Amino acid sequence: MGVREGFAKSNIATKIAFFIVLLAVFANWIAFCTTSWYRNAGTYVGLWRVCTSSIACSVLDGSPNDKLDAIQAFAVFGFMFLNVGFILILLYMFVGKFKGNAEAGIGSAICLIMSAATWLISVAIFGAEYDDNGSDKLGYSYALAVCALILALIGGIIMIIGGRGNSSVSSK
Repeated sequence: MGVREGFAKSNIATKIAFFIVLLAVFANWIAFCTTSWYRNAGTYVGLWRVCTSSIACSVLDGSPNDKLDAIQAFAVFGFMFLNVGFILILLYMFVGKFKGNAEAGIGSAICLIMSAATWLISVAIFGAEYDDNGSDKLGYSYALAVCALILALIGGIIMIIGGRGNSSVSSK
């Protein structure tokens, strides 16, 4: 059975979760890798480096700032949980012995909800750290991280509903 058949035989909730989580994965990768979480007067701060328009970027890895370490750690957990959750959805929909497997579906839901929780912690700490009295200097990377966490949560809830096994694949 190919990809087309696996997709066609999946229930509507799993198909919806697939597309929602696919969008979340794109937002997840862009937010995790770009340097526009915060911008101010030519300075762009990301999770992993700070760039200015006048000089090259400097890395933030291994800094002695505990808040930044917490932001990075929870972002890594959120990033990984979302990717694993998406892989489990792919297995649940398309791979023979995992197709319609309740453990794969519920495992995906758990990973997606954990992703949303850890991304929420990361963006909350970052937002509190870089809040400039309500100014809108938080950049598009920060917004994409928030979108990724919301979409991951929605995908996780949908996978709880649609990822319970046998209902996702027509049995013969």
